[in-house]
Amino acid sequence: MPTDLDCLLQRSAGVAEYATLVEAMGKTAIDGHIRQQRLTQVFPRAYARPWDVDDRDVRDRAAVLSVGGDAAICGVSALRRWRLPAPADDRIHVIVSRTSRPRSRHPDLVVHRTKLPTQSVLLDLVATQERALAIAWAWRALPGSERRAPAIFAVQRGDASASELRAVARRAIRMRGRRELLELADLLASGCESELEIWGYTSVFDVPGLRGASRQLGVRVGARSYRLDMAYDDAKLAVELDGRKYHASAEQWERDIKRDLALATIGWQTIRLSHHRLMTDVDGCRRDVLRVLAARRREHWPGSSGSHDVSSR
Repeated sequence: MPTDLDCLLQRSAGVAEYATLVEAMGKTAIDGHIRQQRLTQVFPRAYARPWDVDDRDVRDRAAVLSVGGDAAICGVSALRRWRLPAPADDRIHVIVSRTSRPRSRHPDLVVHRTKLPTQSVLLDLVATQERALAIAWAWRALPGSERRAPAIFAVQRGDASASELRAVARRAIRMRGRRELLELADLLASGCESELEIWGYTSVFDVPGLRGASRQLGVRVGARSYRLDMAYDDAKLAVELDGRKYHASAEQWERDIKRDLALATIGWQTIRLSHHRLMTDVDGCRRDVLRVLAARRREHWPGSSGSHDVSSR
């Protein structure tokens, strides 16, 4: 049979402040539950059933209650709640207004301060994805590709906005790594959807003669729509950057062939560059794309040398 304590905790998602419990049931009753190990402290002032202490949601809510004020789960902890790639960190990260005074000090709690409104969402518990991404970025515990992964994944999934991520970074004037985060937000806003595409755009194709390609260009062939990683519209040349995981299966290989054939029916030629070659043969990739691009332009624009720079487009 559910007890009064069970009903009380159920109404507050499994965790409640000590003062709230005492007000509802009396100090003697609550202290009795604690002595009999039917109630335990998760963080200072925040209590739950012992068998619920390892529940991630209960621990997050206990952290917010313990810190007090207008607090929200943020950073690495929020990334996990948003089901985004997150580094291993058993501590719980909480954000509070810079003007408030967090009540709690605990080794498993990391408190971040902000001058901005907390703007909590998801049952007033978790900071927005863009703010969570910015705080996790400032943590700097991971190498470049792993550090960028949550933001890339969130924007690609459509749950976070590259423009809002840029706005958050612009407001965070003293944030560590702010310039790099702004650069990443700009790349995501311009159409980059993977670590490989970021590498391609910044380290392979950002040279005279290859700049100016449209990114993630949508092309319709009959009833089907396709998106091109990089497209030189004037030459109808598509350059696809094939990741080692997504394009490794025979099934995906067959889909790529059908896609390239469909695009060819409306005049598009496709060049595919593998992950391995993009990483190990940058000069060769540039040289081959430049040659094909020049040939396509001579075909589309007779009398042209085909070698003009499109970097100003």
